[in-house]
Amino acid sequence: MEQFSIITDTKAMRDTLLRKISEEFGSEVGVVTDENSVMLTSTDKESKGKIVDAISKTIVEEYEDKLISKLINQNYFYFNLPDKRNIFEKAINYTDHENAYNELVSAKLREYLETTDLVMIDGFVNFRLKDYQNELEGIIDKAVDDFMVEKEYKEFIKLLKYFVDIQTPKYEFINIVPAVEGYSLYDDTGTDVTARCTKEFMRDTGGGFINSDDLLISALISIAPRRVCIHKPERIENEELLKTIKQVFHKCITLCDGCSLCEKN
Repeated sequence: MEQFSIITDTKAMRDTLLRKISEEFGSEVGVVTDENSVMLTSTDKESKGKIVDAISKTIVEEYEDKLISKLINQNYFYFNLPDKRNIFEKAINYTDHENAYNELVSAKLREYLETTDLVMIDGFVNFRLKDYQNELEGIIDKAVDDFMVEKEYKEFIKLLKYFVDIQTPKYEFINIVPAVEGYSLYDDTGTDVTARCTKEFMRDTGGGFINSDDLLISALISIAPRRVCIHKPERIENEELLKTIKQVFHKCITLCDGCSLCEKN
């Protein structure tokens, strides 16, 4: 029979641990509590291992959000509060490796209990779980990278909208039809205006290569149509391109899934 004590720093941590022990073991494990500690008695090594796993799960549940918030404030202190909240939400969405984290914490806790029968949870988390915190730092770094890409994309969209707003519309209405290679543009009378809309960009490249997606965006920004209709949008493989056009033209855009223009290419 083995006994070990868990000293918690909050009532919430203690109550969560007691609930988990009760749900998973019932009266199988001896439990004695006071205001901020829990003494657990295991009858054999197997039950002790299960208790350690339960404690590890509780640590991950109770500390993960706090650690992520602390590490963001510590490593990315220069972001403003709304940006930190955005990064925090992204990081939380990436923490989908609970089993791996539980095993990591559990291994460290087993190792620690080989030399002592007293665990102060807060100290254990801060000083014995560096590997776990390193994992969380990696997740936060990924969240920051994604946040920066998203922020740059929003600035890019804002810039494109500005260019569209300051242009005098050259067409009232433009139809975009995905072709076998690239895209075809038609005005509101059904006339193919692709060459007319793209020739200045082809000239600017000096005969060099420009991919069809970039050419389409450049043409649309230049002609700044008041309304845009995309035909057969499911044939546009570049989802980012479709997303960009939708955001730049926003309420001025419609999607068509079948008409005479759809059958032209």
